[in-house]
Amino acid sequence: MSSLVPPSPKRLPATLALMALLVLFSLMMLLVALRELLPAAQPPPNSRLLAVLDGVMAVNTSPSERERVRVWLSAGATQDGLPPVEALVANNCASCHAPGGEYPFVISMKDLRHLARLAEPSGATELLPTRLLHLIAFPLVFLLGCGGLLLRTRRPGRRFLSAACALAVFFNAAQWWLGQGRPELLWLARAAAGGLVLALAALAGAVLWDLWAEPRQR
Repeated sequence: MSSLVPPSPKRLPATLALMALLVLFSLMMLLVALRELLPAAQPPPNSRLLAVLDGVMAVNTSPSERERVRVWLSAGATQDGLPPVEALVANNCASCHAPGGEYPFVISMKDLRHLARLAEPSGATELLPTRLLHLIAFPLVFLLGCGGLLLRTRRPGRRFLSAACALAVFFNAAQWWLGQGRPELLWLARAAAGGLVLALAALAGAVLWDLWAEPRQR
């Protein structure tokens, strides 16, 4: 006769809730990767820089100015053809997007090329800004995962794991806040994203093990 304990009715809802959090986290991380972590070798057709100029900044730029940016992007965003683009940025963008101002910073050729090489994944930029992902959405996912699932388990190290998750979330938010719009700190953003992935993987593994594996060993 098998000694396996049949799954509790509460295990399936908890597992489904955890899977929903993982899917939500994956979608948000994909959005962050496309916006911040994976600049292309050449400006893509849906360049982040062009999307901003055609979108929220359209009221501050003329069609001819935006066309200059398109020509520059289609040529590979090189040093050639940069002066007209720099003039546009100086006249329309630099006052708000300098250090201490709004994200992203656009004060150098490196900043412009970084924005030009990032792909804009969708038209939801205004509805789901990057700051919302880093400062609210990611902390909320981990709050639900730790407070709603992990701390309800019997794992001996659950408080330590919860603290590690909180540290990963804090590190991610801090690096974004301090390094926003600074392409030279791209490695730090990637490290923070990796920390979030590892923390959530550990959290999910601990919850699933406690829900399914340990009860079956009794």
